[in-house]
Amino acid sequence: MTRADRRPWPSRRFLWIDVAWGLFALLNLAAILVFAEWETVPFHFIWVSLTILYGFRVWRVTSTLTLLGVIIVATGILLSIDIAKGAQPLDELTEVPLMAAMFLAMVWHARRRLSVMETMKEVSDANLRLLERERRFIQNASHELRTPITVAIGHAELLQRATDPSRMAADARVVVEELMRLRRLSDRLLLLAAAEDPDFLHKKPIEVEPVLVEALHRWSPTPRQWRLGATDEAVVDADADRLALAIDALVENAVKHTTVEDWIELSVRRNHRVEISVADSGNGIPAQDLDRILERFGRSDASRLRDVGGLGLGLSIVKTIAEAHGGRLQVRSEVGKGSSFEVTLPLAGSEAAAGRLSDEGSGTGGGRRRG
Repeated sequence: MTRADRRPWPSRRFLWIDVAWGLFALLNLAAILVFAEWETVPFHFIWVSLTILYGFRVWRVTSTLTLLGVIIVATGILLSIDIAKGAQPLDELTEVPLMAAMFLAMVWHARRRLSVMETMKEVSDANLRLLERERRFIQNASHELRTPITVAIGHAELLQRATDPSRMAADARVVVEELMRLRRLSDRLLLLAAAEDPDFLHKKPIEVEPVLVEALHRWSPTPRQWRLGATDEAVVDADADRLALAIDALVENAVKHTTVEDWIELSVRRNHRVEISVADSGNGIPAQDLDRILERFGRSDASRLRDVGGLGLGLSIVKTIAEAHGGRLQVRSEVGKGSSFEVTLPLAGSEAAAGRLSDEGSGTGGGRRRG
């Protein structure tokens, strides 16, 4: 739908122009009837003025066709009357479809040009939004990368001057942690850059539950109330490393937005597809930020205010990995009540076929559930 189709006609802004043209058209219609000897001069005045009026601003399709039909019928009837009186030759009636065809050609070109202009504006707006996201990313990246580098350099300098072995060990540990943080950031940037490569994934059938259990073991030292929820048996055709990375990113995001008193639950459910969920009882996400946080380099305003860190890459990585597997990432959240992030993936080929046969035989869906 073009911009013209969203605007009313006649419009209040140009109502006086529309009224003036309407009066001009009526006068010329009357002139055709009263002054038959004028040939078709008033007739041409109507069509030329209509073309100029339409060129001034493009109308809705329905308004254009309605007005065109009225002009065709009115001019055709009046010319027919003049022809019946013998004031005009019969071939003058061919002017009506000819002028209508010329007007329609002009309408088609005008709407095509308007459509192209609107497409260009949309592309321009999209580029401006992309440039704004990149600007925010550069600002966030500069801050996030500068912090671990500064900390690592500071502790490395302390190591140079330290004489206490225990103090040297503590400073060395900080250096290692900050350098590992830098490596995680660079790994995520590289992953996003490689997402379009054809060999981005190396799929094979894997069970989802062990991947969740391993993630839970990795994160269990972090002080939270950890839970393993529903664990339906499910097999997906997936890249095990990429899937583990996506789950880690969801868990890391949950950790950032929770406290030691909050719970974080990992679960997997199988229906016609596999639903991997990471839910928490944290502070939640405002509704206006739900779309933004899934974009590359996007973070919620609340995250910025709390300075929870991160470049806004984690969730965009999860979305990229899910979509590369033919799935999707969904989020449900309520401020003060927590969030739930759900990665939905297709079943492995054999599992999907077995599920269809089971549905046909029993009339029910779903897989077996353990635990």
